[in-house]
Amino acid sequence: MENNEWTIEQTKALFDRCHLARKNGESLSAAFRDIAQDTSRSVNSVRNYYYAQAKTFEMVPDLAKKLGIKLNGSGRERFVPFTDTEVDSLIRNVLIAKGKGISVRKAINELAGGNQKEALRLQNKYRSCLRSHRDKVESIVHELERNHQPCFNPYGSSYDNFTRLTEYIASLDDTKVGKFLNLIEKLT
Repeated sequence: MENNEWTIEQTKALFDRCHLARKNGESLSAAFRDIAQDTSRSVNSVRNYYYAQAKTFEMVPDLAKKLGIKLNGSGRERFVPFTDTEVDSLIRNVLIAKGKGISVRKAINELAGGNQKEALRLQNKYRSCLRSHRDKVESIVHELERNHQPCFNPYGSSYDNFTRLTEYIASLDDTKVGKFLNLIEKLT
């Protein structure tokens, strides 16, 4: 069973470790893992406690000062929601890039202009859309296909290999169909 009570020393250690992580350009996740290991708590518990305390200390900065806790940069960065237009543009651009053989990571990095935080934000949104907004993604895929824009269908294509093969065979004259079927027979 996890101990939910934090001592002042543990709270100070948590904020010191997080301050050091920010100063060194590390993620807070690493700091949360370290403190979780030191205090025998789960990483999620440490993270939740940190943000709850950061909010308290921001509202009562004198308490943080008395405890010697540095607050600069301790709170979460402000959440910036996506507009519908931004989401549609993100999905459209990544699907077009994938249709050209460019990886999702590279496409998103280019959209983010090399900014790693923005790239992570875009990647998380893209993955979330694939998982939770299939109708929206499929709608964009169909729109791109209607406009003859090469794109990637993350759910598989209705134009699969079987369909391609069937269309190819249908396009052959009788002599070529016979030769094709003989070739297939030799391969199996």
